[in-house]
Amino acid sequence: MFKNILVLVDGSDFSLNAAKVGSSMAEKYTGKLTLLHVVGKSFSKTTMPELELEIAGLRAEGSQILANALKAIGKNENEVELVLSWGNPLNIILEEAEDKAYDLIVMGSRGLGAIKGLLMGSVSERVSKSVKCPVLIVKDLV
Repeated sequence: MFKNILVLVDGSDFSLNAAKVGSSMAEKYTGKLTLLHVVGKSFSKTTMPELELEIAGLRAEGSQILANALKAIGKNENEVELVLSWGNPLNIILEEAEDKAYDLIVMGSRGLGAIKGLLMGSVSERVSKSVKCPVLIVKDLV
């Protein structure tokens, strides 16, 4: 049923729980699991050396978030596809969902930007209204 599952991770406990649920579903349905982290921060540095350092720091932070999610589900990089992307999180998620035809998207009900989410609207709500596949929103600790 769910052969291609996308889990969105941002480093929050909610997203780690979503990763656990997505992993469990991938095991149950013998599906492929992809973890996606989107770096949505704009750059603040202006000189090239400073910008390169900032990009390297953000890349390292994003890679660590994916590594933590992998550890939380007890998998290694050979068993799960890891995607680190840059840009507007909503746009990247929607592009990824359309490009790879996922059967299910799993995400936490809240992320690290709770206040920002209140001001801009919930990413989880916007994703669930915009994609063609089912979206499972994990609300609490598993």
